Amino acid sequence: MKILEEKKLKGLKKEFLVEIPFSDLDDLKQKKLKDISEKVKIAGFRPGKVPMSHVEKLYGKETIVEVIEEKVSESSRKVLDEKDLRPAVNPEIKLISEMEKSINDQSDITFSMSFEALPEIEFVDFKKIKLDKPVASPKKEDIDEALEYLATQNKDYKLAKKGSKSKDGDKVILDYSGAVDGVNFDGGTAEKAELILGSKTFIDTFEDQLVGEKAETSKVVKVKFPDEYPNKELEGKNAEFDVKIIEILNPIDSKINDELAKKFGQDSLKDLKGVLEEQIKKDFDQAAKMKLKDSLFSELEKNHKFDLPQVLVDQEFNQMWSQLESQLEQQKKTLDDLEVKEKELKKNYKEVSEKRISIGLLIAEIGRVNNIDLDDNDYNIALQKEVQKYPGQEQQIIDFYKKNPDAIRNLTAPIYEDKVVDFVLEKVTLKDKKVSRKDLFGAEATQEKPKETKPKTKKGKTAKKKV
Repeated sequence: MKILEEKKLKGLKKEFLVEIPFSDLDDLKQKKLKDISEKVKIAGFRPGKVPMSHVEKLYGKETIVEVIEEKVSESSRKVLDEKDLRPAVNPEIKLISEMEKSINDQSDITFSMSFEALPEIEFVDFKKIKLDKPVASPKKEDIDEALEYLATQNKDYKLAKKGSKSKDGDKVILDYSGAVDGVNFDGGTAEKAELILGSKTFIDTFEDQLVGEKAETSKVVKVKFPDEYPNKELEGKNAEFDVKIIEILNPIDSKINDELAKKFGQDSLKDLKGVLEEQIKKDFDQAAKMKLKDSLFSELEKNHKFDLPQVLVDQEFNQMWSQLESQLEQQKKTLDDLEVKEKELKKNYKEVSEKRISIGLLIAEIGRVNNIDLDDNDYNIALQKEVQKYPGQEQQIIDFYKKNPDAIRNLTAPIYEDKVVDFVLEKVTLKDKKVSRKDLFGAEATQEKPKETKPKTKKGKTAKKKV
């Protein structure tokens, strides 16, 4: 292999003209034909005794094509190694000499290789980067707000006054039996099922038709199953439910006491407060880490200036723009419906794309230079989190990722990023800065119900789940 020319192009663009002597091709071709002659079975010849001239006649053409492809690929890698270059994406390879002519004339093969190289990045001394590390601890008012949220979202219910009519927010206890074309179907019947009106738990307008009804009354509820429904036999079908409302219960906010704590599997209000404080602290720590991470990215980008491979920026932009178009299509809207004009929107998207690629290259290069790698445990953690999203399909998900290296790389990318971020944060100068919940989450932040305090009470049966 010989580099005939290295073109001087602007920025990160590279192009090489490379020549492969036909003698190199012929040597590899003869070796491959010899291997074929020892293994191939041809009528009239004993194994391993097929004349090379006959093997050449049968397999010569396809073998030399295979050899050319292998040698071009091998030579491309050698050029990159010799020049210490890493392409942003796979290089574009073009044969300059016509393959058929080169084969017939037994002449050298010439090809061009063009690509955008990854930039060389000179890192600043990370110790010179100074960052404020947000530190926040739950205050009494944070826990009180969380308790109020839990009390509001997990209401108690009292029996409605006799003769009163049901309304949104009420809990109704009912028996129901559903039928399609007069025939009852599996899962369409329940007794003493609980339903919160307005919760959109049941299909179609089922709940709406029960608003304004009294206890101990019966009604036929007519609904239509969605076109996409888990039970394929019911997709798009009209159905009638014979419903009897047994009781109507009005909602009242739960009192903040030991009884509220027991709804969430805790023995006392004190225990519930402890669980809430622990969960809020975790939420604060996670938000603080994200803010610190954002600050680090901002400083890294500010302190490192380098050319970006346009091909990567374009890929990122196209992916973002495609997602926008897909969202608009789902919402049955167009770009004209947006407040921002298309030209301005594209400009914003381009800036975001450049920022993302810049940070991505910095993270990748810091990891590469400092030999930061993922271990088996990292892969297992990422895979387990993904598997949990698909109960009942665990093995199919595992098999998919085993067969798709690119997919597993995408899955573990956040873990790798966090490893690099932790590596850099150990070196930068950090100063603790006390912040409030408002600083972490913004002025409109609301406290979400902690996962650890999820009620352990059983939920009532619903028509949607039953059918």
